[in-house]
Amino acid sequence: MIRIDGITVRAGESPDFVKCAARALRIRTEDIKKVTLLKHSFDCRKKPCIYQVYSLGAEVHGDEERIARVCRNAKVKVVQAPVSSLEDMLIRMGVPFNVMKGKKVAVVGSGPAGLFAALTLTYLGAKPTVIERGSKVDERTAKVERFFAGGELDKECNVQFGEGGAGTFSDGKLNTGIGGGMAAAVVAEFAANGGGEELKYESKPHLGTDVLPRVVTAMRRKIIAGGGEFYFNTKVTDIKVCANKLTALELEGEKSGLLPVDRAVFAVGHSARDVYEMLFARGVKLEAKPFAVGVRIEHLRRDIDFAQYGIENASFPAADYKFAMQEDGRGCYTFCMCPGGEVVAAASEEGGCVVNGMSRRARSGENSNSALIVTVGPSDFGEGALDGVAFQRRWERAAYAASGGYAPPAQLLGDFKAGRVSTCLQNVTPSCRAGYKFADINDCLPPYVCKTICSAVDVFAKKIPVFNSYGSVLCGVETRTSAPLRMLRGKDCNSSVFGLMPCGEGAGYSGGITSSAVDGIRVALACAGIII
Repeated sequence: MIRIDGITVRAGESPDFVKCAARALRIRTEDIKKVTLLKHSFDCRKKPCIYQVYSLGAEVHGDEERIARVCRNAKVKVVQAPVSSLEDMLIRMGVPFNVMKGKKVAVVGSGPAGLFAALTLTYLGAKPTVIERGSKVDERTAKVERFFAGGELDKECNVQFGEGGAGTFSDGKLNTGIGGGMAAAVVAEFAANGGGEELKYESKPHLGTDVLPRVVTAMRRKIIAGGGEFYFNTKVTDIKVCANKLTALELEGEKSGLLPVDRAVFAVGHSARDVYEMLFARGVKLEAKPFAVGVRIEHLRRDIDFAQYGIENASFPAADYKFAMQEDGRGCYTFCMCPGGEVVAAASEEGGCVVNGMSRRARSGENSNSALIVTVGPSDFGEGALDGVAFQRRWERAAYAASGGYAPPAQLLGDFKAGRVSTCLQNVTPSCRAGYKFADINDCLPPYVCKTICSAVDVFAKKIPVFNSYGSVLCGVETRTSAPLRMLRGKDCNSSVFGLMPCGEGAGYSGGITSSAVDGIRVALACAGIII
């Protein structure tokens, strides 16, 4: 395949890709067999003149190397065709299929890391048992909707726990900084399981919380077809170890009892605090690590769109942003930005108030929101392995006390800066369906976090002027940005207990859907002794 980068057209135009490819390669259109769209992005550097930029893959009649060479175009090169699936990637890697036939392997957790670990294990010949403390995604969605409407919190099945992991109630972003063939395989697998072909070429692909359930369901069915099994509403309450080797998992719930295992991939997610505590008590080596805490900030989507595009155009996708700054050695940055999305109540423990953000595929909501968070580390909360968990709980309980429940405390940005409780809204109405209550969020976060946020919004407003407007709405608190600890593992992905394989974001080795899925693949291969 010949890759052609830098095909640029004005936004709104519909280019003829075959003609574009032929022009770039200096050949006739008849010499082109097929053109595949490889990448699409928007170039907003000359706003309000917005351009669309494409990369194309051309299959041609004739010698690709010669055609690429003689066209004398620096933006043209011969490449291997993109991977079409996880199976395709494993075949290209030369991974021996069925190498783990007969091995007893469990996967604890069915978020992105767990699902991709389980799917990889089926290709390796294992028939993994996936253990999920929450419900299937459809049942889980119904429970979460009831909670948003004022129902009781289900501590085992909520925004954090259940099939699909915490990412199910998010924007479903698939862009990642790690790149490479494994990340491409993850995106291709999501696309093949109902996510849509556009995931393969959009520069910032996202699934949307309305699409994620069907993708997760399709992946579960694929794993089952490969010999895997799912235990829902079942959690791991203990591990059994002999001579420093994992031998069994103790289960509680619909599938109670001991489950003998040769390997167990622990892809439990960043909110499985009871699992952290159990593993720590059993001598599994954990260490505290930095993470970030803060708030969700909401603006009108049309204001963010205008600031980013310099023009109002309903055909343009909802605009995103990504900002970061440093002050006194402490970072503040935006995270998990949800264009046209909503803030969600994301508690998983009684007496704690937590927020997150999510978007649907269309990103058509009135507001856009983002986490606005500040880095914290062991010097702030302690060197003990579980001290970060205690730090999170402290501020989540403070937010619960401030709001009187799981609906988050809310405050206008101007009032947050002044340290006073808001009494009315301005142009932005909070999007959280669980509701909100005016309170002073300064009481819900460490003073140094609040100070850094106040400085950061003024810095970020240099790029988006409305960012620090008085009427911007803050909701708190955002504490589950990443795991507050790391489950230590070696190059072979074993923890200090052989056979217990920490994996994904909850283990401290990834951040986001795609990187977690890639880590799931990596750990599954390590189960077979294949070290990537």
